[in-house]
Amino acid sequence: MGKVKFGLSGFEYGKVSSENTVAETKKIPGMKSAKLELTNELVTVAADDGPYVVLSAGITEAKLEIETLDLNSDARKDFYGIEIANGVEKYNKSLTPNDIACIFRTRMDDGKYIWVGMLKGKFTVPGMEMQTKDGAPDPKSDTTTGNFVARGDDEDGDILYIGREDNPEFELNAFKKMVFPTAG
Repeated sequence: MGKVKFGLSGFEYGKVSSENTVAETKKIPGMKSAKLELTNELVTVAADDGPYVVLSAGITEAKLEIETLDLNSDARKDFYGIEIANGVEKYNKSLTPNDIACIFRTRMDDGKYIWVGMLKGKFTVPGMEMQTKDGAPDPKSDTTTGNFVARGDDEDGDILYIGREDNPEFELNAFKKMVFPTAG
């Protein structure tokens, strides 16, 4: 069993259909970072002159910020539903991002991986940061943030899955099928 985790690799995504299925997946190379933020709102209710019970609203917000060396045109087309014509990405003012499911992994010191699967979210359109080259190259990354919601039933839908290779019951192919379910 690992004691620490480090690194980021294996980022893969797929467009989620209106039936909550994923027809195909694609990989994005050059991932620099991924930051997952979950909000679980808790409220302490007072009674009998003191704290009485803590209530949870469940996961009320799930955000994933990713940083990649280049979010290529193919990924942008899938993420944002843009049109590409003659090698030009066209961003319309009425742009509506597609729902995306994704997985990525981090490595533990024992060589095994922790896999994270985000089930249904829309990513923001990234801007660009550029600067003149002065000496050694200093590449700037593309950063985009996905806001994720539950996939499936409104009452019991899941938002994310975390699979650990140090758990003897974990099977990567089964995990991928859970994150990227196919029709049929």
